[in-house]
Amino acid sequence: MSPYEPPPRGRTQQPFNPGEWAAQNPVRTFCFAWIAVGVILVGVGLFTSFYTVEANEEAVILRFGKFHTITGPGFHGRLPFGIDKVYKGAVQTVNVAEFGFRTVSAGVKTRYDRSTRLLMAEADMLTGDVNLAMLNWEVRWKIRDLKDFLFKVRDPVETLRDVSQAVMRIEVGDRSVDEVLTTDRLAIATAASERMQTELDSYGCGILIVKVNLKGVVPPDPVRDAFNRVEEAKQEKDRILNLAEGLRNQRIPAARGEAEKVVKEAEGYHIGRVNRAEGDVSAFLAVLEEYRKAPEVTRRRLYLEAMEEILPNVGEITVVDGEGPGVLKHLDLGRQGGQ
Repeated sequence: MSPYEPPPRGRTQQPFNPGEWAAQNPVRTFCFAWIAVGVILVGVGLFTSFYTVEANEEAVILRFGKFHTITGPGFHGRLPFGIDKVYKGAVQTVNVAEFGFRTVSAGVKTRYDRSTRLLMAEADMLTGDVNLAMLNWEVRWKIRDLKDFLFKVRDPVETLRDVSQAVMRIEVGDRSVDEVLTTDRLAIATAASERMQTELDSYGCGILIVKVNLKGVVPPDPVRDAFNRVEEAKQEKDRILNLAEGLRNQRIPAARGEAEKVVKEAEGYHIGRVNRAEGDVSAFLAVLEEYRKAPEVTRRRLYLEAMEEILPNVGEITVVDGEGPGVLKHLDLGRQGGQ
């Protein structure tokens, strides 16, 4: 029996002792240990050599702690044992930052929280005419540059919140309370979005502002009723102005159409009279030419044509003969069936 092999088991022999066997076979034990370590290292290396990036994500690779590359969605390989470190970010997801309120539960009837002191401090704004207004707004944003978002600013989301509040207070402070509450809400949101983007780009936050929405703009509670009455009066004024504008737009085009119609009719009448006059002149000149050729014949023809037009309109002709004894009825043209 070899000294490196455990003794065969039998009824009369002692059970196998791994420690005693390892002590008796140090070379083989050393080899087995290195093989086990190698298998473990290979397993760990294989396990850490691959990573997956989701469809809405990108991944930044750091090699030995230094930026190496950015990878898109899919299955990728990397150097194991912590040589390559992977930092993922959802670059296609639109995130929402809320100011002056917080969404408690979303759904058909979304519930909001506006009662805490922090939220009220976010909402209170001082307008340009030294009045107070309470603004609730949200900023929709997403990651534009993952490298800058992860490594250039310590907390880009908190930076976004600070910039948003500062910019919104500037925009509100440049306007009167009436403009903030009524006419300039869209202008405030647009200008705030552009200014926020400029500030964040100057810091290198890697954030893209998608949209700024003013969720609510109201006066403080002690003066809210007075502001509501003023707003109702303005709405009534706008309604009357819109009604007057509608009547103006309705009647002025109708009057212009009627005037155009009268002008066109006058122009048509003018053209008709001129054409008829020119036709009469042409007919007269033609008759004059014929009269010059045969005066007697033309005169008789004109007389007969005149009588042909006049006599049908004569109802009855009575001829009185001064020498005769009575009245002679002549040309009873009005008689029924008369020729």
